[in-house]
Amino acid sequence: MTRPILLQSASLFRNGKMETMDFLYSGETISNIETSIPASKDMFTLSLKGKKLYPGFINSHDHLLASYLPKVGGTEKHISWLSYDNLYKSSGVFAERQQIDPEILYYLGAYKNVFAGVTSVFDHIPHFVQNPFRGILPVKLISDYTLAHSVGNYSLDWGEGPALEYRMAEHAGLPFVTHLAEGLDDDSKQSLRYLEKMDALGAHSVLVHCLPFGPKEADKIAEKGASIVWCPTSNLHIFGKTTNIKLFLERGVNVCLGTDSSPSGSNHLLEELKTAKSVYFGMYGEELPESTLFAMITENPRKAFRLGNPNALMPGLKSDFIVANDEKNASSLNVSDLHWKHIDLVVIDGYPIYG
Repeated sequence: MTRPILLQSASLFRNGKMETMDFLYSGETISNIETSIPASKDMFTLSLKGKKLYPGFINSHDHLLASYLPKVGGTEKHISWLSYDNLYKSSGVFAERQQIDPEILYYLGAYKNVFAGVTSVFDHIPHFVQNPFRGILPVKLISDYTLAHSVGNYSLDWGEGPALEYRMAEHAGLPFVTHLAEGLDDDSKQSLRYLEKMDALGAHSVLVHCLPFGPKEADKIAEKGASIVWCPTSNLHIFGKTTNIKLFLERGVNVCLGTDSSPSGSNHLLEELKTAKSVYFGMYGEELPESTLFAMITENPRKAFRLGNPNALMPGLKSDFIVANDEKNASSLNVSDLHWKHIDLVVIDGYPIYG
C-alpha cells in the first residue's frame, strides 16, 4: 500500500489569492486539501512553510524534436512561417541536429520542460512521430488530439485535413490543434476565413499564433469559443512582432502560453512568462496580472486541451504539482519571477520526478 504524503502549511493559489493549506496525496491521486489536516503515524509528513505549491505547469506549444540550440535566423525578419522554415531547414544547425537520435531530442525537450516546472506539454506533431515516446519521458505528453499543421496554401500534410480532423475532435471530445496565421502575409490574414469555411472553427479549436488578427477576427474566435496559444518569443524572433494579445483577453478568449521550438522560441516556459509580461507592458503600457499569466499555464490549457476540471488541485485528481521557493512573500503570486533555481520539486502522477 502506498504511504500517504502530507505536505503542511503550503501556500496555494485558490479563490483568487494565496492561501495557507495542508495538502494530502496518496499514490497518483490528491486525497484532501484543507486548512489543517491531522497527521497520523502512517503518513510521511513534510512542512512547506514559506513555499508555494502550484498545479503542474502546462506548455501549450512545443516541438520536442527541435529541442536544441543555437537559435536560427539572427536579425532577419520574415512575413510567413514558410520563409523562416526554408531558412531554418537550410541552416548548418538543422543539418547537424538531424544527425542526433530523435529519442535524445525528445529527452532533451522533456527535461527542458520539467526543470521549468512543466508537468504536461503539447508537442505539435503527427501522432506516429510522437507515439514511440508516450509514457517513457519524465514529462507528460498531451497525446489525445486531432490536428493540422496549419491552414493556408502551403500547409504541411499533417492529418486528414482540417474539416475531417475537426469533426473527429467533436465526435471524440478532443482538441483540434493547428498553427493559424503564423505570419504577416495575405495567406495568414485570410487563414481564419479558410478555417471557418472548412467548418473547423469552434469550441474544440486550439489556434496557435493568430499573429495579424484584429478586432473582427478576435470577435469571431470569441464567438466560436476557440482557444488560442500565444508564443511571443518565437513571434518576435521570426517576425519582429507578436499577437495583439490584449484583443483576445478583453473578449474573454481562452489564452494559453507556449514556448514554440528552441531554434526560434524561448529556452523554457519560465523564460516565456518573463517575455510575455515584458512584451505586454511594452505594447500596452500596463502590467499583465500575475493571475492572468498563471491561468495561461494552468487552468486555460486544461480547458483548451480538455484535460478535465480546470482546477487541477482538487481531491480525486492526479497529483501533478510543483513546489516553488521563490524568495517572495508567501501571500503573493509571482510566477513571472520564477527561475529554474526556484523549482524545489516536481511531482507527476504522485511520483517525485525532479527536485
